[in-house]
Amino acid sequence: MKRCILSGSVIATFLLASCDSEEIGADTVANEESVASLEKENKDLRDQISQLKEEMSSEKETDESGESDLTKENEALKSQVSELEEELASTKEAEDKYEAVLDENDSLQGEVSELKVELAELEGANEPQELEVTSEEESAETEQKEAGDSEVPREWQSALNSAYTYAELMHMSKAGIYEQLTSEYGENFPEEAAQYAIDNIEYDWENNALESARSYQELMDMSHASIYDQLVSEYGEKFTEEEAAYAIENLD
Repeated sequence: MKRCILSGSVIATFLLASCDSEEIGADTVANEESVASLEKENKDLRDQISQLKEEMSSEKETDESGESDLTKENEALKSQVSELEEELASTKEAEDKYEAVLDENDSLQGEVSELKVELAELEGANEPQELEVTSEEESAETEQKEAGDSEVPREWQSALNSAYTYAELMHMSKAGIYEQLTSEYGENFPEEAAQYAIDNIEYDWENNALESARSYQELMDMSHASIYDQLVSEYGEKFTEEEAAYAIENLD
C-alpha cells in the first residue's frame, strides 16, 4: 500500500515538473520572438534615423551652397554698383569740364565783341567824313522806302536797324546777328522780328568774315587754322564755310 502511494507521488511530481518545463519552454519561445521583434523594430528605427541624418546633411549642404551663391551674387552686384558710381563720377567730371569750357568761350566771345566795337570806333574816328549828296531821285527812293517801312511793325524795323549796327561795327555774321537779336542776354527781340531783319539786311558777309579774321590775327595772334575754326564754330562767329574760306585766303 505504501509503495503504491509513493509511486503515485513520484508520478505526480514528474507530471508537475513536466508541465512546468513545458510552460517555461513556451515562455522562452515567446520571449525570444519578442526580442527578435524588438531588435527588428530597433533596426528599422536606426535606419530611419540614418536616413533622416543624411537628409539633414543634404539640406545643410544645399543651404550652405545657396548662401555661397547668394554671397557671390551680392559681391558681383556690389562690384557693378561701384563701376556705375565710378562712371557717373567720370561723366559728371566731364560735364563740369564742358560747362567750364563753355563759360570760358562765352567770356572770350564777350571780350572779342568788346574789342571789335573799340576797334570799329577807332577805325571810324580815323576815317575821313564824307559829305552825303542826295539827288532828287535818291530822295524819291528814300521816301518810297520809308513809306514801305511804315507798313512794317516798329519793333521789326528796330531789329533791322540793330542788325545793321552789328554788321557794321562788329563785323558779325548773319547767324551771329540773329542769335544776338533773339538772345535773352542780347537784344531779346521776338524771333519774327529777328528773322525779318536777317531776311532784309544786305551786307558783304565775306568782308565781315575777313575783318573778324584780321581781328583774331591782330589781337590774339591766332593761326589761320584756329581762325578758320573760330569763324565757322557754332560757339564762335557762325560764318559759312565759304565766307570763312574767303577770309583765310585774303589774310596777310
